[in-house]
Amino acid sequence: MTSGPPEQTFLELEAGSEWRFELEADENIAVRVLSPDPVFINSCELPPATWYPLYRHLKSSLYAPKPARIEVAPSLPASQYTSTSTTQPQLLNLHLALERCRILARRSAGPSEGSQAGPRVMILGPPSSGKSTVVKNLVNLALGSGMGWTPGVIGLDPSSPSNLIPGTISLSTPSIPLPTHHLAQPLGSPPTSIPSNTLSADVPTVGWWLGGLEPTNRNAEVWKALVSSMAQKWKDRCEQDKLALNSGLFVDTSSAFANPLLGTKKDDPKARYTLVAQAIEAFDIDTLLVIGHEKLHIDLSRLPTVQSRNMAVIRIPKSGGVVDLDETYRETAHNFMVRTYFYGEPSLTKEMGGLMGRMVSLDSGGLHPYSFQIGWETLVVLRVGEVNAAPSSALPLGSSRTLSPTHLSRVDPSGPAHVVRLLNTVLAIVSVSAEDRIVPEKVKTEPKVAEVKTEIGDGDVKVESKGEGEGGEEQGDGAEGEGEEAEEEDMEEVPFKEEIGTREVLGFIVITGIDHQKKKYTVLSPSPGKLPSTVAIAGSIEWVDSA
Repeated sequence: MTSGPPEQTFLELEAGSEWRFELEADENIAVRVLSPDPVFINSCELPPATWYPLYRHLKSSLYAPKPARIEVAPSLPASQYTSTSTTQPQLLNLHLALERCRILARRSAGPSEGSQAGPRVMILGPPSSGKSTVVKNLVNLALGSGMGWTPGVIGLDPSSPSNLIPGTISLSTPSIPLPTHHLAQPLGSPPTSIPSNTLSADVPTVGWWLGGLEPTNRNAEVWKALVSSMAQKWKDRCEQDKLALNSGLFVDTSSAFANPLLGTKKDDPKARYTLVAQAIEAFDIDTLLVIGHEKLHIDLSRLPTVQSRNMAVIRIPKSGGVVDLDETYRETAHNFMVRTYFYGEPSLTKEMGGLMGRMVSLDSGGLHPYSFQIGWETLVVLRVGEVNAAPSSALPLGSSRTLSPTHLSRVDPSGPAHVVRLLNTVLAIVSVSAEDRIVPEKVKTEPKVAEVKTEIGDGDVKVESKGEGEGGEEQGDGAEGEGEEAEEEDMEEVPFKEEIGTREVLGFIVITGIDHQKKKYTVLSPSPGKLPSTVAIAGSIEWVDSA
């Protein structure tokens, strides 16, 4: 018995309304526009008369500025509704104001960089306020204006990075509107994941590895170093590309930025929003966009950095369609992001494949990750920051820590504690050159001279000098012990400069196994072949391929 064609449902959307949906774990749908007037998803126009796939767990909405008719297959989601209460008009008004700034920046003939810079907007808000969605809408509105803009997109939210693995902060420069198909890559796909002939918006992306899902007081110094490195990269780009400078910048931030005490040091307990102020200065932000939170809007307006720079602080309402995300959903999203990095975009389901008509294709045949073994001595695994050092309580009484906040520590996999910490851990591969290596200086020590007194007679004493090497068998045992200590010290010593810990990453691998007898790691790489570098940075991000 053959099954019939998938059931299809038609929806009529009023002018200025949104069709909102929340897909469950077993729901995959496709939509297509049947009316002449356009329909948008996050300000990206759906291709007319073409099926647009939407995958499980996705929570989003379609906006129709004019009356429209859409078709949904194979069936309507369990959770879906239409609403005329939308924030799209406010976002459009904001876009028009930013567009004016970009046009004025392009027309500016002033020699200074500031007179040519487009709008630089930072979006802030509490958890589940729709920050990434607002960023995506503003980016797509700029890209769809027909002016050829290439705005920079800074992802300062490690839990929802632009195009990369969770735990990363990123800088991307999209040139075509960003689609919305699934949970992974909320601001476009990296060029390595899928072929460029699909409509999934390949985005040149550079990433920096934090190794955690949000900035904290313990990793604040590492965070500041990463942001400074990213800001310098963006400045270098703007010096070479005037269009990028005119196009401006959008900064998506972590919800931790809403905490006024984040990054506050003990020596300056009254400081507030330290990491926000540092990002404002690093990226030369001129506009703060606060979503919904009135107190956050007032606090940021009073921030000395904001007042001294005469910045605009704008508050927009939170969309009624924003869904409060729990930890289970966030964990599902993180696992899907990592899996997509290694295995590529999800393929079309059987129901979608049976639909009649054109389909926006994301199926690249899948990526083929490569699993192989590499020796402990070959792959150097490091951790960055003071958070990985021994606690201050373990130091001798009266002593203080002298380690740099961005110091490197090498992970020794021989201990059972390290095995637990390394298994299923995501590693970021970083580039290392000959200039990054530290050549240990061999300190030559003079042999100790021992004085031996011998009585000659008549009360005279003869003093003889005896080198330590002449002590016979007992000294030989001591030398062997010293050699073992030196070897242990060499194993713990990191032969690289600290700067590599805050450098942009080349890619990611996962440790899927540890062989103690052979002293080898089993790692999963997104592609076969030699690793671009054998120096990797570990964090707290773990992933188990359970699909």
